[in-house]
Amino acid sequence: LGAVRYTGVAAAPFRQEQHRRTLPPGQEETVTMTVAYGEYGPHLGEQDALKLTVAGAVEETGQVVAKELRVRLQTPELTLTV
Repeated sequence: LGAVRYTGVAAAPFRQEQHRRTLPPGQEETVTMTVAYGEYGPHLGEQDALKLTVAGAVEETGQVVAKELRVRLQTPELTLTV
């Protein structure tokens, strides 16, 4: 998991996890990863996005499957009533 600058340049990853799963053909499994603001906040500028890259391999063939997801976070609007 790392930041991607608004220019498209990727920053160094700030978090890496490795999960090993063996799944029968046609099966699915969900792996959840929670990332708190305190962990990603220092790495993001106003126009940046988070980039998550996931990869898997088929043991029998060595075929690799990879997926990349970019998430652009928006700062919520703040309304003050005095």
